[in-house]
Amino acid sequence: MANLDTQFLGLTLSSPIIIGSSGLTGNTANICKLAEAGAGAVVLKSIFEEQILASIAREVRKGGVIYGQEDVDEFIAYYERMHSINDYMALIRETKKSVSIPVVASINATSDKEWQAICADLTEAGADALQLNLFISPFDTRLSSDGIEETYYSVVRKVRALTPLPLAVKIGPFFTNLGRLAAGLGEAGAGATVLFNRYSSPDIDVKGLSMKTGSSMSSDTEYLSALRWTALLSRSAGTQVVAATGIHDGTTVIKLLLAGARAVEVVSTVYKNGESRIREMNDGIAKWMDEKSYTSIDAFRGTMSGEKVDDARIFERVQYMKRFGDI
Repeated sequence: MANLDTQFLGLTLSSPIIIGSSGLTGNTANICKLAEAGAGAVVLKSIFEEQILASIAREVRKGGVIYGQEDVDEFIAYYERMHSINDYMALIRETKKSVSIPVVASINATSDKEWQAICADLTEAGADALQLNLFISPFDTRLSSDGIEETYYSVVRKVRALTPLPLAVKIGPFFTNLGRLAAGLGEAGAGATVLFNRYSSPDIDVKGLSMKTGSSMSSDTEYLSALRWTALLSRSAGTQVVAATGIHDGTTVIKLLLAGARAVEVVSTVYKNGESRIREMNDGIAKWMDEKSYTSIDAFRGTMSGEKVDDARIFERVQYMKRFGDI
């Protein structure tokens, strides 16, 4: 009989399906439903760097000013009051009392400023692990690739020095060399790299000639980028690799496990289909494992990674015409 247990950051998960940071994981009652449906772990809805810095600034009587722009600072101060750090710590404590699955705290950050002080509080509150959702802007042409990557390493080193919690880093795909970055994150102290963050994207309304925001939900084909990089990095990154974005069914989870993923993070498919989707995905994985006579995930994990397939170039080729075209 198929056993879906997997090891993630030294924690035992009863399923490789982790519910990613989102509104789904923002309150204990909902997390209980996710656990009952078979989630292996949850990543709590993120607390933001701006909230942390506002709290720190207020403590030292700086009035909560972060950016020096009145409207922005007022909004951040309001948001921090409504979603305080103390509330976040209470969420961790309450959730840990209510579910038996691992509870991963989450911080969304854009710099290596002194927001890391909160990490000790997360540890004390009882979080099982910490995930950093990092986005150091690549849009500033004055910054070098090396400089941007060094900021990521600096964040991880600072956090690692302040908490013993197992640490995962969720990143986007916008890097010159993802393999080098993942290795550097591991050297800095990360235990897992999560591929990839799905960022808000701009769109254009051609009728109204105005800007709008693209879909907040992933499609079921968006996993392909994570599949490529999971297969390439799972044996060489120096960290565990967790896949994210576009994972909507059990078949896709199987593909990413075959590519070498330690686990997967899902959000959109649960929003679209409800908590029952988690059970459907677990059942689909177990059925496939029974059909293939696999009793554990480790028995097949990584057997289709970049180091295992006959021609690893299938994961490396991105220019279709060079390989198959007549030109």
